Formats: sequence, structure tokens, C-alpha cells
Amino acid sequence: MEGFIYDTMYNTTDGSCQGTEEWHQQRMGKFTASRFATLMTDSRKKDEVLGQSAITYIYEKAAEILTGIRTESFGKALDWGIENEAVCKQYYQEKNSCIIQEMPFVQINEYSGGSPDGMVDGDNIEIKCPFNTINHLKTAFEGYIDPKYMWQMQGCMLATGAENCRYISFDPRVLDDKFKMVEINVAKDIEMQEQLLDRLEYAHNYLRNLLNK
Repeated sequence: MEGFIYDTMYNTTDGSCQGTEEWHQQRMGKFTASRFATLMTDSRKKDEVLGQSAITYIYEKAAEILTGIRTESFGKALDWGIENEAVCKQYYQEKNSCIIQEMPFVQINEYSGGSPDGMVDGDNIEIKCPFNTINHLKTAFEGYIDPKYMWQMQGCMLATGAENCRYISFDPRVLDDKFKMVEINVAKDIEMQEQLLDRLEYAHNYLRNLLNK
């Protein structure tokens, strides 16, 4: 597997942090960690590699490249997550007496990358604020993590070179502090990262073939 070196001097003062226009431009036409699970969808047909949702995602990237217009995501659940991520960060920093370093979009290669929600002591931070409290409690009570988030975290660790990711599920509506925020450590998985790199290369070649027709 390719080697990636973590640089602790990421520039987060250039306007490239999550949600900024520069951040969106950096991600334009690239496969990004939040959608890696989609890209890992396998075809149900024996003679094909990519599932239909993976192919649709590749077409989205082709559209971004050819139009210069980014694919937008909307919805109450997304808005809820964005609104409460900052609340979670503040809560986490106060509870753990630490500072979460803001992170830009970090490339894995020229056609893919990821944006961790932050870093603390060399660990990636991935924050989820489920719109449905039941999903948060599944993590709090059972340690459950949706598989799509596992691909996202492995991708971001691949980008930054981190050995560990702190997965944090947060729901401000939970009154009991014991269950309001849950943290689970997820270690780097070399096998998953190798599978991801192979699929990213395959998807990139698929995209190039589309654009070269």
C-alpha cells in the first residue's frame, strides 16, 4: 500500500476549512471520504465490479468536472448534523480539556481525499450528530457504528496518515451526560485501506474512460 506522511502543519487559516467556498472547490470532481461507502458498493452481476449507486456517484463527479457546478446535498438530517457539530466540538473540548485542530480537505491522491472533523494529538476526529436519537443510542448502548462511517474514517486516516480516529456520536437532546456524547476509538485498518485504494483507482479509470469518449 502507498505510504502517506502526516503533516502536523496543515494550513487552516487560508479559508479552506469545511463549508467554505475554497473547500468546496478543492473537492470538486474528486471522490470524497463521506461517499466512499457508496463507491465501495459492489455489483450484483458477476461480470461487473461497481454497483449502480457507485456508478451514479461517478457520474456525479463527471457532471461536476464538465459543468463546474458542485453536487448539492439537502435535508433536515444534514442540517441538524451541521448545526450541532460545532456544539459537539465545544462540549468535547470542555469535557476533555483539549483543543480540536480544524482540518482542511486532505488529498489521498489527485482524485480523492477527505476532511476529518478535526484532529487531537494526532488522532482524527469524526463527529456524527444523528437526527434520530435512536441511532445515537445504538452507538451509546451497543457501540454500533454504521459501516458507511467506517469507510469514511478509514479514508480520512489514509489521507492524514493518522493511526486512530475518535468516532464521536453526540445528541444534545439527551439529558443524561453519560449518554449525551459517546466516543469510540477506531484503529487504522490496512486491509480496508488497501481495498479502498484499489476501488478508488478503478473508479478513477472508469471516470476517465467516460470523459475520454
